[in-house]
Amino acid sequence: MSKAVTAISEYRNLPLAQLQESPTNPRRRFDEHSLNELALSFKAQGVLQPLLVRAIDTHLYEIVAGARRYRAAKLAALDQVPVRVVSLSDAACVEAQLVENIQREGVHPLEEAFAFHALLHTEGLQYDINSLAVKAAKSPSFIATRLKLVELLPSIADAFLADQIGVGHALEIAKLPQDQQQKAFDAAFRMVWNGAIQSRVILPLRDFTAWIEQNILLSLDSVPFDKADATLVPEAGSCVECPKRTGFNTLLFGEMSHRDQCTDAACLNNKVGRYVAGQLEAKPKLVQISTAHGGRVEGSVLPRSRYIALHFAKSKGKQPLSPNEKPCKHMAEAIVVEGLERGHTAKVCTEPSCTVHFPGRNIKATNEAQLAREREQRRKELEKRKLESTVRHRILAEVLRKVGAPLDRADLVLIANAMLEKTEPLRREALARRHKMVDGSSSEVTYPQVQKGLQRLVRQLDESGLSKLIVEMVLLGSVDSASQDETDVLTATAKRHRVDVAKVRTTVEAEVSAKQTKAAAKQKKAASTKAAKPAKAA
Repeated sequence: MSKAVTAISEYRNLPLAQLQESPTNPRRRFDEHSLNELALSFKAQGVLQPLLVRAIDTHLYEIVAGARRYRAAKLAALDQVPVRVVSLSDAACVEAQLVENIQREGVHPLEEAFAFHALLHTEGLQYDINSLAVKAAKSPSFIATRLKLVELLPSIADAFLADQIGVGHALEIAKLPQDQQQKAFDAAFRMVWNGAIQSRVILPLRDFTAWIEQNILLSLDSVPFDKADATLVPEAGSCVECPKRTGFNTLLFGEMSHRDQCTDAACLNNKVGRYVAGQLEAKPKLVQISTAHGGRVEGSVLPRSRYIALHFAKSKGKQPLSPNEKPCKHMAEAIVVEGLERGHTAKVCTEPSCTVHFPGRNIKATNEAQLAREREQRRKELEKRKLESTVRHRILAEVLRKVGAPLDRADLVLIANAMLEKTEPLRREALARRHKMVDGSSSEVTYPQVQKGLQRLVRQLDESGLSKLIVEMVLLGSVDSASQDETDVLTATAKRHRVDVAKVRTTVEAEVSAKQTKAAAKQKKAASTKAAKPAKAA
């Protein structure tokens, strides 16, 4: 920073009203607790280190360095602070701020990234990655990865500043195109249950990196086009010279670079599409096929069921060739226009009458008579299912006519077992724990133990207990809800049964308060005992 500040400077005290924060200050986070501590220090002994400022108007000064001290001085209600007034150009001011920012302790990686970015792009400053690396005493790879953080989506950058993700996860996300970043950010977390509480935890960095490689990065090893061709999509250039290719950008992708993967799926798909269009224009007779499973194929594209892909392997000696290893007179060249092998060509047979590749297919099966018989068969099957459905609905009506009120134990068992089958596993475990049918932590209790415990519970309960269990299963899902309004099913049921919700809340709050008071007293006693030991030894 010393090189950026000119030798002409003056020390004086200035009123806070004549100071304003700089719009180019790269610092984005100010810890409130730390500011309050600094304010108390200022009240006790004043501001010991002057702020660095420059004059921008008559009686108005911009803070070049010292925004944190300025904010703490305002909290301490000081009238004035010591400053060092220097003469700086706009570029020199930015440089001084940025260099000071990257050299301070505890700088957030994102603030550091914006500082590096501004040093590279401020008019009048002559920096590149190598000179920045020297200035910051870091490696060029470090500078390159930090600069990539500037490309994070604003919402993800905010989450990073709020420490929801660490620098490792943020860097992996920042390497991706912005249209893929939100997908990767969402995949960085998984939901876990701790007892009856569901919480979100972040994946280990190694698992997160593996997920990105498997779900976002695309291999360039088997693309159908020439990776060195810069004319296929002129605006994108060649893959060989593309910085979005891991094999090209070794500073950014490090050990991942040897795998030669593409980080821009949209660009790669566009190139494959252009290549396919070019092949179809050059060879109009190419058969268009799909290798995708399921899905609906329209137009002239043949689905998997309409062709046989031919693979001519080397001679197997005396072993007979399979049908797809034999040529035929109907053989034609095809191009995959849909599926994982999109853009690749293959030899196919598309003739249903071919005795080599469709030996079991009877052409006559497609005539009108056969189609009519098949329609009639389907109609009869539908009528049979409709009849059976009507019968079963009628049986249900007769059963309900026989059911009395209140329900007997057999009907209650039927309902309880049916509801248990539809209850999610973690809620079943919570139910078993409420009735003390299982012991141990969540990691120790197995699914079969929970099942056996609940089956034993159903066998033990009478009609009254089974009725309560059914109501408990219905209400258990709303226990985790924080809602207290009348639309909440638990609150509404409590009101209907004349449960004093306010009294229950007061009792629980009193119990929690008592536990906290007891724990605080125990902690205080332990601290005083620990402090007394050195004095006793002395």
